[in-house]
Amino acid sequence: MAQSKSRSLTNPDIPAAAGSAKATVRPGAGAFRRIGKALLASPSTQSALEWTEGWLPPLRYLHKRIYEREFARIVPWARRFRGVYSTFEEAVRAAPPGKPVGYDNPGAATFMDTSGPLLPSDYPVLFWLEKVLADSRVLLDIGGYVGISYYTYRKYLQYPENLQWIIQDVPAVTAAGTEIARNQDSRGLSFTTDITPALRPQAVLAAGSLQFIEHDFADLLRRMGALPAHLIVNKTPVTDLPGFVTLQDLGPAVCAYRIFNRAKLVQSVEALGYRLVDSWPNLDFSCRIPFHPDQTIPSYSGMYFKLGA
Repeated sequence: MAQSKSRSLTNPDIPAAAGSAKATVRPGAGAFRRIGKALLASPSTQSALEWTEGWLPPLRYLHKRIYEREFARIVPWARRFRGVYSTFEEAVRAAPPGKPVGYDNPGAATFMDTSGPLLPSDYPVLFWLEKVLADSRVLLDIGGYVGISYYTYRKYLQYPENLQWIIQDVPAVTAAGTEIARNQDSRGLSFTTDITPALRPQAVLAAGSLQFIEHDFADLLRRMGALPAHLIVNKTPVTDLPGFVTLQDLGPAVCAYRIFNRAKLVQSVEALGYRLVDSWPNLDFSCRIPFHPDQTIPSYSGMYFKLGA
């Protein structure tokens, strides 16, 4: 999502300093720095660097030290990964000391805008969501943050008059989302921190959220009062390799982050009586974990499931 934070010319991660003569830099320095960072982050550059490090172990050691230091910094925004772990608990134990873990803190609960431009990966969701909402009065948006999908998609879809769009997330995020909703048109939008039998949605949306949740998707569905008729999953990292956990740096916080085995995820949902109707690649999302090239996820995935035949 687009960020609205003010950034300095010398370092895009640091807010601009006001009234400081030392903050003056030559024109274009910030642009060159940003271009340099983008080139370093590109897959081709990273592949070349990994090949070189295989022949020069001291270079690999230096790279890891610098990466660890940058990963531990608290900055307004970041999207980078570190480490391969077997469980959430193991990943959390490996988080940098002194940096908040998870979204349940003010920094992580407020660092993204409430809506943003459509990405290519959003269009399949719009296609299926329009059909699903035609016969769904209640939609549960798992990990829907402060309402990103709600506010973004309503620019392109006409929500039913009686639609209840319920977002489930952690307390800090639901508090921030509730406050935002008070100050703008948010008809039908509400927030909850728990998935309980009291929830009986006809549709579930999980857009870029399942990877942050320790519990399996099928377990979350079983907690509801009745199984939803429709499931839309998007922006989810899946692989044909065994599933694992990594750490994602958000900037203000770090999170344990699941990578799902594709077959296991699909089979766990199908075991509840769902049928996989459609699936699509999210070519605008990828996961590359430095020093672990074999665990690269070149693109994320989206899926639409329907209950019954």
